[in-house]
Amino acid sequence: MSKLLELKSCATARDVALLIGFQPKALGFVAWGTTSRYSTFDIPKRSGGKRTIHAPMPQLKLAQRKLSDLLQECEKEIEASLGVKQRLSHGFRIDHSILTNADVHRNQKYVLNFDLEDFFGTINFGRVRGFFISNRHFRLAPDVATLIAQIACHESKLPQGAPTSPVISNLIANILDMRLVKLARSHGCSYSRYADDITFSTSKPEFPIEIAVQNSPNSWSLSNTVESAVKASAFKINPSKTRMLYRRSRQDVTGIVVNKVVNVNSDYRRDVRVMVHNLCSTGSFHRRKAVLGADGNTEIQKENGSRPQLQGMISFIQQVEEFGRYGATLPSKLRAIEKINQRFLFYTRFAAPDAPMLVFEGKTDSVYLNSAIKRLAPAYPSLASSTGLHIQLLRQTKTMERLFGLSGGANPLMTFIKNYHDEYRKVQGPKGKFPVIAVFDNDSVASGVIKLISGIKKITLPHGTQVVRVFDNFYVMLTTPFGGPSHCIEDFFDPTFVKSALGGKTINFTSKANGPNEVSKSYFAEQIVHPQWKTINFDGFKPLLDQIVKTIAGHVSSYATGP
Repeated sequence: MSKLLELKSCATARDVALLIGFQPKALGFVAWGTTSRYSTFDIPKRSGGKRTIHAPMPQLKLAQRKLSDLLQECEKEIEASLGVKQRLSHGFRIDHSILTNADVHRNQKYVLNFDLEDFFGTINFGRVRGFFISNRHFRLAPDVATLIAQIACHESKLPQGAPTSPVISNLIANILDMRLVKLARSHGCSYSRYADDITFSTSKPEFPIEIAVQNSPNSWSLSNTVESAVKASAFKINPSKTRMLYRRSRQDVTGIVVNKVVNVNSDYRRDVRVMVHNLCSTGSFHRRKAVLGADGNTEIQKENGSRPQLQGMISFIQQVEEFGRYGATLPSKLRAIEKINQRFLFYTRFAAPDAPMLVFEGKTDSVYLNSAIKRLAPAYPSLASSTGLHIQLLRQTKTMERLFGLSGGANPLMTFIKNYHDEYRKVQGPKGKFPVIAVFDNDSVASGVIKLISGIKKITLPHGTQVVRVFDNFYVMLTTPFGGPSHCIEDFFDPTFVKSALGGKTINFTSKANGPNEVSKSYFAEQIVHPQWKTINFDGFKPLLDQIVKTIAGHVSSYATGP
């Protein structure tokens, strides 16, 4: 049975509780049994003023999340039944974002933006209840509609901060979307809505007066037809937020530039570039933050920025570029933002990581070490504790491959080592507090690694060597001392466990297709080691972990005492 039919078949609050996976008494309590259901606080708006957030208590939030998931499934079913191919509202929806919203209006002559006033606040308890009773797609029992409204509303209206507010507001605002898109299409315009932000756009020679009229060179007002449609849908227009943007100036929709392609504005890019430069030059940077002043108005202040914040800003620019300009096919040469990201990541992952960093030949090695360190955490408190790892394990991602050539395997990692010192010398900011340790198997590759290091250091490394400080904060570590029997990281596992876990099969260590009695390294790591780490005996890894602890301690000590 569909989720919509299941909801429509509910006759009581108990039925709804069971449908969303809640105990009926518990759902009744969070809906009616407590008065302290929310915590309230204000956050500043960048455009000025403040926004009041009502954050639901944990149990109520859980109920709202489950109800939201149910209503979103119902919404999908309704759209499928109506043959909806393109959604008009882009806020709070899977596979929709400010980017998909902005993309509707790119490369247009005119872009008109206006806002709805107190969007959530205009949707009150009675309106929510009435919608679910009377809407032809729902027609819920009155008691069920009352429960939904009680769970979703605070102080008799949809609160900003509740998981249910987005989906319910989109359902109720659908009638507004229908009225406005009909008006838009009849006059050659595109239309979209992102929460309370509404946009019309067109490339017609003149903007249709049926939608908006020009009062002066810099002033436009919405037509009576638009105002009537909004009013008839029981919403209100914010008269101070109506803006007409022309092709010759910067056109933006929900903060995204749409003049030719979907893009980030140049000010944002410049700010990010400056912040990365400051971080890599001084070890810190400042960012602008909107705060509420004593008078309740928004003030822009400077604060110390964090690395995750800056990483998020860089990722946002890349996401916008790949959505609007490149898609899945990236140019062979690094883009400007990728070069900025390359500089940022080299500093934060290698030159000045927040904790010791381990780098591996293959993707499976990090799975093994992560599992072993967590399992043996009590014996290695410097590596991990109940709060998590105290070291970092570099993940092999598409980003690391594109920016640093770290695609997996010994050869790409050795190439990275060759170039490391030159890149490290370019870093002006504080660096080298924690070591970066590249771990290699002591197999046929080890002789090439040792040869590379011998050439860099201009010395001959004797048999028995296991750890070498190649330069600066970069170390190379073999799984066992050089010159001994061939060894790979999988050899640290108890052979009895491996035989039992694989049911008599063996691990295929080559890149060739698996034989009938073989499994790949990735299968062994992801399907056996990762899910079973709490029960696996990792004692065989202790010699390697001992070397890691010793290397980290020695480096940190030498850094603290100085040259």
